[in-house]
Amino acid sequence: MAPFIRRIRLDGRAARLMRKGESKSEQVIIRVDNPLPHDHTEPTLNNEAASFDGYTERDDRICLEAVLPFLEERIAFKMPSELRHLDGVLDYLNERMLRLGIVNAGDSEVLIALDEAIVNAVKHGNKCDPRKAVHIIAEFSSEGVLFTVTDEGSGFERDSVPDPTEPCRLLEPSGRGLLLINHIMDEVRFNQCGNRLEMFKRPANRPQSGSFPQSTTPTET
Repeated sequence: MAPFIRRIRLDGRAARLMRKGESKSEQVIIRVDNPLPHDHTEPTLNNEAASFDGYTERDDRICLEAVLPFLEERIAFKMPSELRHLDGVLDYLNERMLRLGIVNAGDSEVLIALDEAIVNAVKHGNKCDPRKAVHIIAEFSSEGVLFTVTDEGSGFERDSVPDPTEPCRLLEPSGRGLLLINHIMDEVRFNQCGNRLEMFKRPANRPQSGSFPQSTTPTET
């Protein structure tokens, strides 16, 4: 399993990957729709509380809390079926989850679920074929975040997946991915053919509410 970072910086591995200038066929493609706005006001000498970035941590927190009820942010990755890209994708998404209060600093459960979902899509869905992509979408709102992971394979039947909690399978090193995903995420569902997984996570310390959120991604069977 890929290593996890407890605290993500804005200049992490995802940003460095984008600056490397690798060939287009090997790059992870990122789209961000309706990103959360940032205040880039220049600092002034008369403002003792101003930070080097133009705003104080307190001002930043107040600004974030004020706009969170109106948040609609969609991030889309088109990742080649090569696990060397996985850390960068997880780092990028973890930074946004920390920023928006979906997870607390040091929490890694949601990253574990995402890691399992993406690895399954690469290995079992696309059979590690670099010509095929894994499509990862994160839709942030005031209710939480809806992740959609889609591979370009033929899918699978969930009933055919062995139960990893059966006594004869307790010592097997693999086969627990779906069990972990269902345990960690608040809501989980597959499309009919099994090549698209949706996972919903509410912000930390928020009580469970109503129905599964509606994705803006076109539905596929």
